[in-house]
Amino acid sequence: MNDDLWSFLIAMLSRFDIDAKETFNYEKFRTLCVRLFDVDEVEQDEWRVREIFELFDANADGVLNDEELLSCCKWIHTIVNPVHVLLVIDVQNDFIDGTLALRKCGLGQEGLEVVEPINRLLKEGNWDKVIYTQDWHPENHISFFENLAMRKLHPKSKITKEMAKPFDTVVFLQPHITQALWPRHCVKNTWGAELHKDLLILPSSERVYKGQDPDKESYSAFAEKDAKGLSELEKILSTVGVTLLYACGLTYDICVKETCLDGLRLGYPVAVINDCCRSVKPDDTTTKSYIENGALVACSDRILSLVNEGKHSLVMAHHAAKITS
Repeated sequence: MNDDLWSFLIAMLSRFDIDAKETFNYEKFRTLCVRLFDVDEVEQDEWRVREIFELFDANADGVLNDEELLSCCKWIHTIVNPVHVLLVIDVQNDFIDGTLALRKCGLGQEGLEVVEPINRLLKEGNWDKVIYTQDWHPENHISFFENLAMRKLHPKSKITKEMAKPFDTVVFLQPHITQALWPRHCVKNTWGAELHKDLLILPSSERVYKGQDPDKESYSAFAEKDAKGLSELEKILSTVGVTLLYACGLTYDICVKETCLDGLRLGYPVAVINDCCRSVKPDDTTTKSYIENGALVACSDRILSLVNEGKHSLVMAHHAAKITS
């Protein structure tokens, strides 16, 4: 190891009163984690601490050698020098007061209720970047119930055109996809597609538009790729150098969920801000899906403590370790 890397390693560990020259075993790593994270979090989820250590202990000898310790220190560096990006997903008129207002769907949650807590996040959080996403559909979009007559259904579709009604699911022949039928919503350049008038829009923010392909539903903001296989959202996040991604908006069980799960698959540590979301059909399975895939699910007070007070999440750090190692 060259002198610069050794100096980096010593400096990083010394921040936590740990001597880089001493044997660095699991007990020392656990001590480090107690200083990085809340002690209760470490005790509650010690399996994460153990798994992170094992990720860095490449030769599985129970001790981190210089190269393994260097990888560990790079992970620590990303944790203590975070780049926080907030995704505000689809807080649009049609989901609040328009054709697909949440109060008309499922269990009748109120979409407007997300605006005030999201505005608080925007005002109080020390965000490195804020990105707003919007459904931005063409008139002939495949998801619109009103457009059902435009395309043939697959013979195996259990729901026929004669039977179909809004919110049913059909199977189209071409393209051959299974598709939920929604009332016409968020048509680009219309009032329904605009962000709600009471939502705070930060001047330095970015916009990502999704669902622009008439023959494809894009619930996730990562779904639409260019010729190189990159989405507009990925390009923005790469430019920003994001290390932690936070998501809120509409809806918790569809577009927020699909965006977060894609983000996790792409390697971003993700937190879902549950009191800043509302659902079409609220149930425990959505939260379970977030947690099982490695996302932190937390309220806005917890998120603001991470963003503003230099606190760290073991859950998000665990996911980051899978990438760093």
